[in-house]
Amino acid sequence: MARHAARRVALQMIYARLLGGEDCDSVLEGREDTLNVGEDEPFIHSALETTLQRGEEFDRVIQSLSPGRALERIPLLDRAILHLAMHELAKGEDSQSVIINEAVELAKRYGEDSDGRFINGVLGNVTRKHLL
Repeated sequence: MARHAARRVALQMIYARLLGGEDCDSVLEGREDTLNVGEDEPFIHSALETTLQRGEEFDRVIQSLSPGRALERIPLLDRAILHLAMHELAKGEDSQSVIINEAVELAKRYGEDSDGRFINGVLGNVTRKHLL
């Protein structure tokens, strides 16, 4: 499975958790992406574990970088994308530009037109200010 597809799976599971679902694994049962997880399964589990453990920290960073918007007004999808990207930035396994570009692509694919710009701005500030 390509890392891009693994990111889609992880994003959907993180999003399900943010919506209040405890068992986010069941969200994707039988879907094409999950049938071919293979070697990327550790990436997905690591992303889920980290975003569960550091979710509040990630939310504080998001809030500090978007002071004009209450955290509750930031769409859950954007927060899920940011949590996933912040996990990846903290691990440092891919280049920062690749991680940010992938996050922006996820926002464009699943979100509103302006979501990509918001994601890019927040993550750009995270990397410039070394917040993770």
